[in-house]
Amino acid sequence: MRIGLIATAALLALTGCALPLRPAPTPLPSTPTPAASPTPPATGTPTARPATEPSPAPTVTYTATPPPATATPVPPSPTVTVSSSPTPTARPTASPPTPTPVPTVPAPTIHSFGANADPVDPGDTITLTWHWSGEADAIIYHMLPTGQLSEPFWAVGPRGSLQYTIAPHRRNADYFVLYLHDEEGVVAYDTLEVELRCPDVWFFSPAPDICPASPATITDGAQQRFERGIMLWLRSEDRIYVLFDDGQHPRWSVYQDEWDESKPTMDPEIEPPPDRQQPVRGFGLLWREDGTVRQRLGWAIDEERGYQTAVQRSSHYRYSNLYIRAADGGVWKLGPNGSEWEHLSLSP
Repeated sequence: MRIGLIATAALLALTGCALPLRPAPTPLPSTPTPAASPTPPATGTPTARPATEPSPAPTVTYTATPPPATATPVPPSPTVTVSSSPTPTARPTASPPTPTPVPTVPAPTIHSFGANADPVDPGDTITLTWHWSGEADAIIYHMLPTGQLSEPFWAVGPRGSLQYTIAPHRRNADYFVLYLHDEEGVVAYDTLEVELRCPDVWFFSPAPDICPASPATITDGAQQRFERGIMLWLRSEDRIYVLFDDGQHPRWSVYQDEWDESKPTMDPEIEPPPDRQQPVRGFGLLWREDGTVRQRLGWAIDEERGYQTAVQRSSHYRYSNLYIRAADGGVWKLGPNGSEWEHLSLSP
């Protein structure tokens, strides 16, 4: 029992646990009990110990693992739980920073571009006015009816006015354009059309739907028919118009009248076929000396006829039409550049 208490105390001391000490009891006298003999060795005779020698206490070995005095405690590994389908956590949406406003430059703009009067007469003076804004430069151009820019032109500021005298020969309308431009080119433009009153009338009716270029010229004229065309003569121009009717081009041509009284009227050696005639005077001279005209026209089929005619041109800037009164009271219409011709039968 004593030995057990001592062993227990020793174990508690090693593990750091102290037990309260109780006073040791007074031992009672007893007859000593001989200790059990250990197992004898395989050979030899055991030697008996004296009875008065106390038996040695058995050695009891206890194994204890005290905590290290100076070891750093190792924290337990954290438990990590992995979800098979993790739910993403929405991040709070941060408001973007408010940008500092940048001042914008207005685009170049034309607010107005006009004239003080419309319609006006050719030769009148008009006042052009304008208003534009923005970072640009501005130029006003005079413009032809074909859309081409022409002189004069003016560099102008954002607001202003200028006076312009319309050419007396201008017809139908006059045109202007205002351009705004920067280093990259034109950024805005506006056109202006000023209508012009027509100062003249056509010599025939129904008239074309455009103003004539000038008043009609009334003059002496002549006309003669050929197998494949017509010859017309105008004293005011001293020219001969030849209208071909053979399907070739040009459809008509104009020639200077080279005949005068010093030249022969006709060539007596030329014999026309029956019912045909040799042209005379100016028609005859051109017909005899120009083989192309002779071949394309053929023979004259009637005599030259003199009458009072009229001539007038349309006011197209290019490709104008020419109108000549015919001997029968109608009108010969000649298209631009020899392109075509036709006879217009006028209503009484």
